Amino acid sequence: MPPPQSAEALDVPQRTSSRQSSSVALSAVDPALQMIAEGICELLGFGIAVVNVVRGNELEVVAINGVVSGLNAHGERETAEEILGTLWPLSNLHDDLSRGENWGAWRFIPHEQGVLHEGSWVATTNMIDAPDAWHPHDMLIAPIFGGDGSVQGCISVDMPVSGRRPDFTQRRVLNRFAKRAQRVVLGYLERERLYERAANLETAKEFLRDASSKLSLADVLDASHDALIRGLGADGIWMATKGPHNEMVVHATPGLSWEPDPGLASLTSRNTSRYWAEGTYSILCRERVIDSSDWSEQAAVAREFFETLGAASALVVPVGADHEWLGHIVLLRSPGRPTWTDAEGRLAMELGRDFGRIVLTANAYTQERDLAQHLAEADRERNRLIQAVARELRIPVNALGTSLNALSGEPVNTLPWIVQVETLTVRSAQIEGIVSDLLLLSRIRDPANVPGETTIEVSEMLDDVLDELDPDAAQKDIECVLTTPTGPAYVVGDPRELRAAFLHLVKNALTYSHRGSRVQVMLYSAGNEVTIIIADAGVGISDEEQSKVFEPFYRGTNSALGGSRGAGLGLTLVELITRRHLGLVELDSRPGEGTRVALTLPGV
Repeated sequence: MPPPQSAEALDVPQRTSSRQSSSVALSAVDPALQMIAEGICELLGFGIAVVNVVRGNELEVVAINGVVSGLNAHGERETAEEILGTLWPLSNLHDDLSRGENWGAWRFIPHEQGVLHEGSWVATTNMIDAPDAWHPHDMLIAPIFGGDGSVQGCISVDMPVSGRRPDFTQRRVLNRFAKRAQRVVLGYLERERLYERAANLETAKEFLRDASSKLSLADVLDASHDALIRGLGADGIWMATKGPHNEMVVHATPGLSWEPDPGLASLTSRNTSRYWAEGTYSILCRERVIDSSDWSEQAAVAREFFETLGAASALVVPVGADHEWLGHIVLLRSPGRPTWTDAEGRLAMELGRDFGRIVLTANAYTQERDLAQHLAEADRERNRLIQAVARELRIPVNALGTSLNALSGEPVNTLPWIVQVETLTVRSAQIEGIVSDLLLLSRIRDPANVPGETTIEVSEMLDDVLDELDPDAAQKDIECVLTTPTGPAYVVGDPRELRAAFLHLVKNALTYSHRGSRVQVMLYSAGNEVTIIIADAGVGISDEEQSKVFEPFYRGTNSALGGSRGAGLGLTLVELITRRHLGLVELDSRPGEGTRVALTLPGV
């Protein structure tokens, strides 16, 4: 019980008046706690001892020894059984402890500093005439702390048999006793929590068994629904949890029609993220949403949520695992059902932790599955690349070997020798082009290689590209015309990559154009965009093939009009380079009429 001065401090109703000193055996009290109270009285020489434990924001008297009955402040007699189970504000204990002298595991509050709270009792004992006499208003309290440092309860004593305040030797004995008693009280509280969870043990097992066997988050949510409904006595559930790619996945009881409001969803995420960090939850009633500081900014929408779903109260519980917040569960009850309690909130928090671990497992499975698919696709792509490279290089390499053999048998500077040398030159250039494209493809596919940021005058680069390809155009008598109706245009990017893209587009136009035709290169600048258009009047591309031409190593069925076709990497490189520069490639082609490619880039 609280020291004579404050029932609040010890959580025991301290009553004014004479008390009959005698042991009290209370059958409803936990035997271990009762032994603590009895031991303090019988072994340590005190007339009364009380054990209190925290219940939310209050302290409850759970064991008492040394008093059979007494008179309260109104002159009414009360028994120890009536004192047992009474509740006292936890804040009163904190007040008393802040004023107390540190005696190790105990705090001594002399009567000069004590404050009598409402409900306090005062023992009426005859004080002895001595400097160290125990005053009826003196208090001696041993706070009990949990592993996180929070107060979990306290032990209070009063009426020392000697009539004196404990001396140094007695304090040492008291400290040793208090440390052992603390372990007993904490064990009692842990057993209580286990008993509370045991009431829903079968449901929790079913929840874990059903949900943890699922491999996707959607299946986990479906499997968890009925278990949460049964285990927590909810009429409906609204869940939102992080998916494998950090997207929020929403699940609700079938029939709950509520289009998620962005403002309320955002507030719920903020609140429950904080709840997870603090290890708490929230209980809301439809009529009192406005009174909650956590939800007042969305009170109107929250009330609409309740009304739309026909709910009267909600228990909002965070979902997470370890230090990671993963979402929330909103458990709903209909009008006429009991409002959610703190005990149910604590149980829901336990399930929220279990559920969070299952969500993590499901997300990890999905991520591993997606990664395996990506790796398998990358492996297939690598094999396709190896096969395509081998195929593309085989012809020019074989031709090189043939030409070298033929060259060795021809006299130098004769016509056959010159023909073989020209063949060697063409095939070498072809191999060099394939290797160059492969290296560029590897470079731009590497996420670590970001494009350069050089300011480029596009018309000058296009002029340079046309100059390089002028011999190819002249060989087919094709006129390449560059027009810049809007004048100079500037972009920021990687010169090597952009030049390669322009070069491939013009080279494709020359390869598939008729002899004596024209290839038009047009440059436009409008607003924040620069557009380069390359148009020819060549063989064109069928509708079926237009969706495939950007795939690596794809070569259409139409034949090149003179010269040789490339390795099928040109348009692949063009699209990848344009995408890296935050641009867009558009292709428009008709068989027999020609092809038009528009490349649009952000301008400067």
